[in-house]
Amino acid sequence: MGGLTDILEAIRLRLDEKEALREEVLPLARQLIRESATLIKNAHRREWEEAANRHRALLSALRELRQKLAGAPALWYAGFVQDALKEVAEACLVYALLQDEPIPTPEALSIDDAPYLNGLLEAMGELRRAILDAIRAEELPQAERYLAVMDEVYFAAITFDQSEAITQGVRRRVDALRVMLERTRSDLTLATQYRKLAQLLPTIRLEESENELLP
Repeated sequence: MGGLTDILEAIRLRLDEKEALREEVLPLARQLIRESATLIKNAHRREWEEAANRHRALLSALRELRQKLAGAPALWYAGFVQDALKEVAEACLVYALLQDEPIPTPEALSIDDAPYLNGLLEAMGELRRAILDAIRAEELPQAERYLAVMDEVYFAAITFDQSEAITQGVRRRVDALRVMLERTRSDLTLATQYRKLAQLLPTIRLEESENELLP
């Protein structure tokens, strides 16, 4: 049984190493999620200097996480890491979209395809928020541009028909985006019609006043 004991002891040591590494990187993954949420907040508030600093720090922390897990692919593909990657992708994409910057690729962010794609789909919820903000600010052309992005993302995303095990939930997020897109299009249509009506009212009132003056 000596050989079996040695085998089990070697397994225990390797698993202890993985457990210790997991405990080491778990706070870093949580930090990535928190920093991603703050970056989105900065972008919506147009706090661009702070957002730029946070964006750089976020990518630096992501590189650190990747380096720590370079020899542990099982942990890199663990749920808590993939969730953190999705949040980072969402934040970086929102940051780029709200600044009208080029969309970063998965390679540029060092994020795997599935979390990147899911992050992109979740970023559309933040784009809806930006559209509503633009409507309130009467910046309808900007809202139209954001809606066009949502359209493009939706029609591209519906072509992904791989299994959920590969895409990590893309189908469910595409369905949610379809509903969100319909609501957003309706909101923007109503706002556009309201603006047109508001522009017509002074003309209508002027014509009514002129008619009252006629003999």
